[in-house]
Amino acid sequence: MSSSTIFRSFPFLDAHRAELNERQFEAVERTEGPLLILAGAGSGKTRVLTYRIAHLVRDLGIPLGNILAMTFSNKAAREMHDRVKKLLEDPSPIRIPWISTFHSVSARLLRFYGSRLGYQADFAIYDDSDQSSIMKTCLEKLKLSEKEISADSALHRIGEWKNQGKVCEEIRDQCAGQFDENCAKLYQAYTQELLNAQAMDFDDLLLNAFRLLRDHEDLRQHFQTQWQYVLIDEFQDTNDIQYKLLRTLMNPQQNICVVGDDDQSIYGWRGAKIENILNFDKEMSNCAVVKLEQNYRSTGNILKAADVIISKNELRHNKMLWTTEGEGERLRVAVLADDRVEAEFVIGEIKRTIAAGVPPNEIAVFYRINSLSRGFEEECLRQRLPYQIIGGFRFYERKEIKDLLSYFKILLNPADIASFRRTVNTPLRGIGKASIDKIEEAAAGRPIGRFIADAENLPVSGKALTGLSVYRDWLRWGYDALDKSSESLVDLFIDGIQKSKYREMLNVQKTDDAQDRLENIQELLSAVQEFEETWEVDSTQSTPVSTVRQKLRDFLERVSLMADIDELGASQSEQVTFMSLHSAKGLEFKVCFMAGMEEGLFPTVRSFESYQRTEEERRLCYVGITRAREKLYFTRAARRRTFGSINYSIPSRFLNDLPKSLLETVRDENDLFDDHSPQFFRSRKAATSTSVYSGTKRAESPFDFEFDQRIEAEDERAYSFKKGDRVAHPSFGDGIVQKAEYLGSDECLSIVFAGRGLKKVLAKFVNKR
Repeated sequence: MSSSTIFRSFPFLDAHRAELNERQFEAVERTEGPLLILAGAGSGKTRVLTYRIAHLVRDLGIPLGNILAMTFSNKAAREMHDRVKKLLEDPSPIRIPWISTFHSVSARLLRFYGSRLGYQADFAIYDDSDQSSIMKTCLEKLKLSEKEISADSALHRIGEWKNQGKVCEEIRDQCAGQFDENCAKLYQAYTQELLNAQAMDFDDLLLNAFRLLRDHEDLRQHFQTQWQYVLIDEFQDTNDIQYKLLRTLMNPQQNICVVGDDDQSIYGWRGAKIENILNFDKEMSNCAVVKLEQNYRSTGNILKAADVIISKNELRHNKMLWTTEGEGERLRVAVLADDRVEAEFVIGEIKRTIAAGVPPNEIAVFYRINSLSRGFEEECLRQRLPYQIIGGFRFYERKEIKDLLSYFKILLNPADIASFRRTVNTPLRGIGKASIDKIEEAAAGRPIGRFIADAENLPVSGKALTGLSVYRDWLRWGYDALDKSSESLVDLFIDGIQKSKYREMLNVQKTDDAQDRLENIQELLSAVQEFEETWEVDSTQSTPVSTVRQKLRDFLERVSLMADIDELGASQSEQVTFMSLHSAKGLEFKVCFMAGMEEGLFPTVRSFESYQRTEEERRLCYVGITRAREKLYFTRAARRRTFGSINYSIPSRFLNDLPKSLLETVRDENDLFDDHSPQFFRSRKAATSTSVYSGTKRAESPFDFEFDQRIEAEDERAYSFKKGDRVAHPSFGDGIVQKAEYLGSDECLSIVFAGRGLKKVLAKFVNKR
């Protein structure tokens, strides 16, 4: 029943009627019973939530202490809190305790009542490094080696169980295989170690709050009575344990309002369940549904593109964004020769945009894979464009990159004690602090790297001796390789990384984080290859050195200078923002670039495993598009240095989906591999000239975008496949046919495969998709 049936007049709501559109007003006014608010991107959901709370307090007389409002980020919680206080005209500095994040609310409950679970009020909350340290202790106690199971992979699996609401006792009989059995043992040991330390990790906060309310009826009834109204923001991001926690809090009146957008559910990889928002109105009796579809952020063309992309998903509530603000400019698509030209193009366009009066902080560049930031960072530094990286470390500051660079730094400078300490036990070799102290003491002022490499008798014993012998072998190989003038720098890095076993360490972890780190290592090889291709001998070098040593010296110096640049003294308002698409959620910019729009990069190869993952990639694309207010660019490279080699790319299926009427395109005039350019750029109309971009142009030399309406005469002889056909190969995966020809009586196809490049295969080995 709507509250308007009971109250004829709402002074607060009536006074603010003009500030809400019809659907927003309905969502604010309908206070009784379950309510699902489907809030499209830029539709004013925070306004609805805050006005709803103010309406409950000022019109219905509900005390703030009887309202629970939860969201996912501290920033969102602070914004909601401050806007509610402003609407309530409350100038006091006192914070409203029950407008907060899931984790903060859970921690507050556990501070008061955690003694029922064996925790004192001042329990510690452990971060990732604390968790890892505790888990390593558990591995030692259970006599499990890092070769059998790593601390990171065990913590990842245990985190999955906790997010499903499962305590260690509940999973003993549900283990599938040795890995799970080991993790189950570690889960029990880890839980006991945390209890002994009077500590919880972040997953424990939610799990233990749920246990507290589930297992103690008096507390459950107390809070169901206290929290008469429950509001949940970003409901599409909830996981199993959060949903279970909400169900325990629901009172018989079921006055719960959830706000979210299933089209922006992009965190399935960390446990979010889109089913929570898709099924909410079915699981809750008499649930009302209000759709917020009027967008106040983006132009009409941007919204049309977003709708085209997301409408292809099956797992969604049907809705369509619209605006009264006009169509705006067409979306711009740029096909560049390679990733270097792509970076040059993007930074050049950004400088033109800034010169036209757009503030740098209103410009953002998005990418699906963090490793793509490297090329853009280097181009920003070359063109002296201030920038900031959001949602991750700068490329050369990431742990795995710093670790591997340290290996090569100690080759170049054997006295580099910091690089020694960083590499000697990474990957784990059983060399602890006591052993490291002995080694440094025995070196007695000699360059530590040379001391170890030259030593026949190492000053340690046991496991540490075995590990240090492996490290010594690596140093001996490295010093020998560095003295060979014929050695390639790329080969030095490839061999050095392989011999370090660093990649093997990440491969056994089998986590998303480990996969990201592996991709960053591959991108490091791309950076080394690119550097070596453009490297020039230093003519001022007075002392002859091997070519590879000089290359390594120059490369490491370049990296060090890049890492130490201080943003030219710029403030945040003077910086362009670079971030992953996941980090972009909830933000908006006047001008946005979506880079690397290539099959295998976006959507990623991993997403091809299931339609659920592919749909999540499509939702991620929708999120990226709807960040832009006025201008949106898509860029892709016809060929890209990927994982240390050059591959031809296939345009992202998301680009293929976009209507040509929404697009303007530009093509690099240096692109000599036009056969691999996306077919969707070629309309069926008569051939015309196309706008081209020269990689030698700069920001002060503008060029125009226009429709690319070229068409190629295709040979339509009796082939089973034609250019543009999508195919699947049992080994190479998905690809797009570029050319069909006959080799004798066999039909042979030239196919570009995602992540594999151009290959020729017989037609009988592929199937049409």
